[in-house]
This record gives sequence, structure tokens and C-alpha cells, in this order.
Amino acid sequence: MKILIIKHGSLGDLVLSFGAIKTLNHHYPNDDLYLLTQSNYKNIFIKLPYVKEILIDNRLSIIQSIINYLKIIKKNKFDLVVDLQNSNRTQIYHFFTRVFTNTQILSARKFSNIKYQQKTLGVQHITQNHKDQLSKLNIHKYFSPDLSWMSLKKTNKNNYVIMVPGASKTGSYKKWPTQKFAKIAKHLIDKKLDVYLTGSQLDIEDINEIIKLCPLAQNKINESKIDIFLDLCLGSDLIISNDTGPAHIAGLSNKHLIWLANDNEISKSCYPLGDNVHKILAEDVKSIKTEQVLEKIEQII
Repeated sequence: MKILIIKHGSLGDLVLSFGAIKTLNHHYPNDDLYLLTQSNYKNIFIKLPYVKEILIDNRLSIIQSIINYLKIIKKNKFDLVVDLQNSNRTQIYHFFTRVFTNTQILSARKFSNIKYQQKTLGVQHITQNHKDQLSKLNIHKYFSPDLSWMSLKKTNKNNYVIMVPGASKTGSYKKWPTQKFAKIAKHLIDKKLDVYLTGSQLDIEDINEIIKLCPLAQNKINESKIDIFLDLCLGSDLIISNDTGPAHIAGLSNKHLIWLANDNEISKSCYPLGDNVHKILAEDVKSIKTEQVLEKIEQII
């Protein structure tokens, strides 16, 4: 059997889906699994061990996307589509799949052959939604997301704390103020810990603002690319992060993660997983006090 798993969305969404993908791989060990996602994720997660191949859907114009999707379905002759995205877009895909192919579809959207009722955001964690969805295939042993396969086994020194002060282009409302990050950075440096400021070039303004206020904090953008970020986390004493994609990788490192987020339906359903995730939430993340974070730090290190 050939199975196509659809998962678009943010970096965090994709990382949280790895448990469902691992579960499918375990349940169908002799079948071929394929993942349909964006091209940038193919480059990052090229070593994902649970699938035979990562296929590309960059969600362009809907007509172009439908044509691309049907070509993928027909070329590979998929027996089953597992739709972990469950979006309006994938609902349209399913309509044309039903019209032009015999492929079976597991989805919460219309036109699926195997349908389940997805809980709305805020009711339960998204991985529980995945678990409920896979139960429709009589899969009842679910695996949590695991990123151990991403580690390059590089040894990093200890005595450093990672900060993730940025967010996505549209995620400014998720960002804790840089002035507060800087205050925490000064406190950690006084405790003889190095402070690594991580992210991408999109975050350079925030990182430079922190360094202006705390010159001993270090810009580690070039050493924190997503495909090597797990190893950086594994060598750390602590990670402090906004609600952004890298936090989900940090959580699965099982190192201590202080996660700063808005208290809403999304944070209730999509928080990072891991053995040492410490959530500090507020109606507006910007209102979280530095004293709250310092108190949590003192409990951890």
C-alpha cells in the first residue's frame, strides 16, 4: 500500500505531526509512506526516517495547486491519503481526488471516505486530534514526536542558555519585549552563563536590540539553523523562547524550556511537548513580568 500524509502549516505544526507520522510508519512497516509539505521543510527534514519521500506542495494559486496535487496522486497511485492538515484547501483537494481517482481519504473535511470529528482549538492538544484521527484506521498505539534522528551527535559545551526572541513575520503579537529578554540575559551572565541569541535573519533587529542593552549576549544566528538547532539545545542548560517554531524543537530536546506565550486557544492546543517544558502564559505575552521568568529560572538552575 502507498500512503500520502498531508501536512502544511508552520514549523511547529509540522514538528507536532511527527508523532502521527511515526505511528503510521510503525503500523504500516511494509508500506510506503510519503509526506506532502512545503519545499523549505523538505530541505530541513530531509532525513525524516518515517517516510520514503517528501513531496512538494507550496500552496500556490488554488487551480495550480489542484493540478499539481492530482498529478502527484495519479503518478504515485496512492491507496490512502491521511490528511493531517484538515484545511479548506485540502477539502478542495479531496473533492477532485474523489472525482478523478479511487484513492481513499482519511480527513475531518468533506469528501473524505473515512471521516472523523476533529475537536476545535483549545479543547485538547493537537496530537490528541491526530491520535483520534488515526484510531479510525484501528491504530491505537500512538507514538509521541521524536527528533533524535535530527541530532548530528555534536558535543556542545554546557554553561550556556539559549534565547529565542523572535517570531514569524506575522507573529509580532507573540513576542516578549526585547528589553525584558535583555534583563534576563544580564542576570544569567552575572551567574557566569553564556547567553546565545538564536533565530534567523528575520530576527536580527530583535537580537541587535538585546545586544545593545546587554553587550555580552552573543549572536548565534549562524549556529542555530533549524537542521542543527537540536544539537545546540542538547548542550544547553536552559532555553527561553517565544511561541515560535524552534520552541517545539527545543521542547523535544528534553532540556529545560521556559515557553512564553499568549494564553489562548492556540497555546492550549499547540504548546511544545517534552519532559521539561515550563509554560508562562498571560492574556498578552508582553505583560509577563521579568520577575516571573527569573523566579522560574531560579527553580531550574
